[in-house]
Amino acid sequence: MRLEIDNPSPAKGATVGHQSTVESCGAASWITMARGERNLLDADLTSWLCDAIRSADATEPLAIVLTGAGTTFCGGADGPHLRETGTAKPFAAAAVELFELIDSIPTPVIAAVNGDALAGGFALACLADIVVAVESARLGTIEASLGTWPMIAQAPALARVPAKAAVTNILTGVPFTALEAASLGVVDRVIEPAGLSAAVDGYLELLAPGSTAARAGRPLMRRTLNPNLGQSLREGADAFVAMFG
Repeated sequence: MRLEIDNPSPAKGATVGHQSTVESCGAASWITMARGERNLLDADLTSWLCDAIRSADATEPLAIVLTGAGTTFCGGADGPHLRETGTAKPFAAAAVELFELIDSIPTPVIAAVNGDALAGGFALACLADIVVAVESARLGTIEASLGTWPMIAQAPALARVPAKAAVTNILTGVPFTALEAASLGVVDRVIEPAGLSAAVDGYLELLAPGSTAARAGRPLMRRTLNPNLGQSLREGADAFVAMFG
């Protein structure tokens, strides 16, 4: 069953809309990002994700599964688009809202990483409770290799990735392979593409016995793991706007 969350028309000056979807599949809500070949984030898609996650969480599913259309999970922010349309500030505000929302809701979040999870897409994976990734996926920040900095994405990355590996990735912009990410504890399981949905289903079965308790315990767990996440995100958003605005 598909939950109807309106896909907004692109903002004035926008050149690329999105066709993202929310679907109820058994006990889980699947949210699929779909915007261009790399599912790049802009203000519209990021705000839509906030609405979609809130609506899905309200139905109290066993889990919310984030994934991407095609062969990419999410390539991060669409920097050129943000500059051209002057939407860096609303995007940054929406990104902070999205990342804090994922971190605070009672519903467990699974990232079904069907391809590259880079920059802001890596932040989404880092905020998920369980991450299943296809073997070809690259995961990490890439901004330094492009001459910029992961102002917002670095907060979730530093909260999840072991410090030394996170610092090297942030400074160089060289992402991890799926196997490297698994060795660092960022990815739970590396799988062939054909087995991605089945792997997610396996984790859903494991989540089922503790599902009621998870709705009470997950917010506390996340606050314990990331006590300063909100402040770091907001400081990063200000720096992001200064860099891209």
